[in-house]
Amino acid sequence: MLDPRTVANTYVRTLLGAVHKQGVSSAQLLQGLPLDAAMLSAPNGRIGVALVQRIWQRALALSGDPALGLRVAEALQPSSFRILGHAAMSCASLEQGLSLMLRYQRLVSEAGTLAMHSQTAAAVTIIYTEQPLRLGLLPQQVEAIVGGILTQARGLAGRALAPQAVSFQHPPQASAADYREFFGCAIQFEASATLLSFARADLQIPLPQADAELCRVHCELADRQLDKLPQVGYVSTFALQWLSTQASGATRLGELAQSLGISVRSLQRQLQQEGQSWTAVVDAARREALLALLQQDLSLEQVAQRLGYHDASSLSRAARRWLGKTPGQWRADRP
Repeated sequence: MLDPRTVANTYVRTLLGAVHKQGVSSAQLLQGLPLDAAMLSAPNGRIGVALVQRIWQRALALSGDPALGLRVAEALQPSSFRILGHAAMSCASLEQGLSLMLRYQRLVSEAGTLAMHSQTAAAVTIIYTEQPLRLGLLPQQVEAIVGGILTQARGLAGRALAPQAVSFQHPPQASAADYREFFGCAIQFEASATLLSFARADLQIPLPQADAELCRVHCELADRQLDKLPQVGYVSTFALQWLSTQASGATRLGELAQSLGISVRSLQRQLQQEGQSWTAVVDAARREALLALLQQDLSLEQVAQRLGYHDASSLSRAARRWLGKTPGQWRADRP
């Protein structure tokens, strides 16, 4: 079964920003790729891992910077991940903040898993394990993930923080000076595991913005976002999320196939295996969009236009099929 894992669009925007600092514009980087402004700017938007890897490959080629992973990691502050970052900042300690970020890692990326282990009484280790994908991650992508954890730990603590140990399974990509300057410790390459180890005393640092009630509220919002993520392994659920970021009428099957890095035929076959069709998926996405728009202060003509219908009458016919009532009746029946 195809595994359409995704990455948060905020992560991709951070990559674009890092490359822009090196003189490569977003337009250059994304030219010809199936990624538009709506996908990049949509709140809680997601981008397929195959497309993210193509962006990384082009970013490395255009920037010519083998240390690009570290540049991206340096830019990944807690606030980069919206609700998740705010939840971590309101935790009582650095250990609690990092644990929370690992708990909700899937909101950031589904390309791998992060787990915290107490190796000794004096040290805590975070181990990164890449998930089996059609395409393995580039070494710089892994460095951005591991380095990003350190940057976020420093941002949460509000002070300089050096890990006790860092290791990668791949060989070095940048110079020893680049790694030493970023991590502040010796790095082991071609190791048996990819990990980042902290002194337990450092992780017990109280966070300056600790607020238990605020943390609880932010975690509730993060839980809701997690529940809404596409079901891993099912194209139809990814398609629903992808369609929510597209402009009205931009619902071509080929564009979705491009975003997943597969052929249209493979996509059609996968949908068929899930008991779905492209028409049914588009229909379901429009229904969800209609329900969201009807809760806004918009006229029916405006709602029809947003959804790509010719007029309010056409929208009403579709609404009767989806909801069993007209849009006006649905609004009237709302509590």
